[in-house]
Amino acid sequence: MALRASKVQQGDEKDPLSLHELTRRIAAVVNEGFADPLWVVAELSDVRVASNGHCYMTLVEKEPRRGTTLASVRGMIWSNRWWLLRDSFAEQTGQQFATGLKVMILVQVTMHEQYGLSLNILDIDPTYTLGEMARRRMEILRQLKEDGIIDMNRELPFPVLPQRIAIISAEGAAGYGDFMKQLANNAYGLKFYAHLFPATMQGQQTEPSVIAALDRINEVEDLFDVVVIIRGGGATVELASFDSYLLASYVAQFPLPVIVGIGHDRDETVLDHVAHTSVKTPTAAAAFLIDALYLQMQKVLDLQEEIKDNLQQRMDLERQRLQRLGNAVRNTHVMLTQQISRLDIIGQRIQSASRQMLSNGSNTLDTFRQAIQMLSRQRIQREKDKLEFIDRTIQLAQPDNILKRGFSITRLDGHAVKSAASVPPGSTLTIQTADGTLTAESK
Repeated sequence: MALRASKVQQGDEKDPLSLHELTRRIAAVVNEGFADPLWVVAELSDVRVASNGHCYMTLVEKEPRRGTTLASVRGMIWSNRWWLLRDSFAEQTGQQFATGLKVMILVQVTMHEQYGLSLNILDIDPTYTLGEMARRRMEILRQLKEDGIIDMNRELPFPVLPQRIAIISAEGAAGYGDFMKQLANNAYGLKFYAHLFPATMQGQQTEPSVIAALDRINEVEDLFDVVVIIRGGGATVELASFDSYLLASYVAQFPLPVIVGIGHDRDETVLDHVAHTSVKTPTAAAAFLIDALYLQMQKVLDLQEEIKDNLQQRMDLERQRLQRLGNAVRNTHVMLTQQISRLDIIGQRIQSASRQMLSNGSNTLDTFRQAIQMLSRQRIQREKDKLEFIDRTIQLAQPDNILKRGFSITRLDGHAVKSAASVPPGSTLTIQTADGTLTAESK
């Protein structure tokens, strides 16, 4: 190497270099030694786009087991190349070029005496899969599907009144505070019972801590309607703890519906795929519960109003039926009273006839039989008298009989005249009497 100590300082003689001269020489060696672009595999971290349109990031490599950083280099994509690479990468992979992805990139190694080492990204290989986190996530989802548990929690029936809520979150976290505030200040005045089961929501302890909280909830399962796992947003790498097969299997098989609200709109974890309901933020989880409870409350109010209307209609119907029944009872009472009166009269007649028969020496049975016969003859005679009266009335109403009593019928053109006003002057009228007809002219 050119920087190798060719000028070995001997004895006490010193010939020091300035820092600028040192970094200039290093830059010259590096730029000369890496003149050609190289394909490099690295994980993206802290990806951001500046106002000038350049994209800056940190390229890292981590130790697979412990997650410690083995290497870290500054990287950038100049604006004239960034928009083309970004759109091409998103179109072919379905993913945004963002923190957490592991990518294969073509870089130009550059060393500047003032800004240090950096990698200028010239191209991205779209055939290279997502980063280690994304590949691991897909592998976990595949395993959950093969095990037949990925949809178990989602298939649980959601409670009609989700008021008793078990919350898994970090105590004092902003996301938990936002969730509770949203529940308490809902516009409908709905009441919720919420209990926090604290858990670590970041770092290596996330998986065992959340599982322990689920175990505690499972012990008092009957006290709750749903479980809510919430955490505010953060860097993508901070959410990697929720891409866990063990944790996902717990959530998938949990006996209560689980609502997950982890991160912001751009974040998605394995838990989002196995939970009964996945929302983007803690406040969105609270809004979901409020809307669900309000919907059921509205159904109850509508049902209450329907019952009220049906009850009023039934009361009106029964009131009408009672009124008709009352009228029928009154009519029946009048009829019965009349029949009783008639029976009293008949009874008096039977007693009178019986006494008369007994006085003539007849025995009791003969007397009763004779009394009935006598009453029957009297009733038949009364009916005959009625018929004769009706017949006489009909005979008297015959036109011939009416004419014989001095009446006449005046006709015009064969029709009986009922009003003088209907006869025009000079009309020829025919007048029928009992023994003939007369002709007259109207004036």
